[in-house]
Amino acid sequence: MFLIRKFMPRDFKQVISIEEEAFRDHDKFLYMKLYEMNSEGFLVAEMDGVVVGFAVGMLISKFEGRIFSIAVDKKNRMQGVATSLIKELLNNFRKNGVIIVRLEVRKSNLIAQELYQKLGFNIVDTIHRYYYDGESALIMRKIIDR
Repeated sequence: MFLIRKFMPRDFKQVISIEEEAFRDHDKFLYMKLYEMNSEGFLVAEMDGVVVGFAVGMLISKFEGRIFSIAVDKKNRMQGVATSLIKELLNNFRKNGVIIVRLEVRKSNLIAQELYQKLGFNIVDTIHRYYYDGESALIMRKIIDR
């Protein structure tokens, strides 16, 4: 069983380890900057005292939120961790009056796209050559129920 909670600075090393395992194109120090700017939107999933996943969401405007990043370590994927992290971010957004939440996902990441669609996100646009390696991103959006 895992617990969803707010990120704490002591989690940084574990979050970066998961980030490096999951992504090829992020600045690891960006996560500390995101925490400093928006500590409320930085969540971790913890299992037996170990961080197994994280999610970062931020307010873009009064009514719009963005899920910036979400990752789960390889050995704990497909266990509902990512779903729980996203649902908690959505709850936080709802409490702050957000109506629309968006995110970007690699066009090749079909597993993530399927998860987001199950949670009510729809593909609304494509950004060509969005990632450093030239891959396109799909923009997905969800209208939050009140």
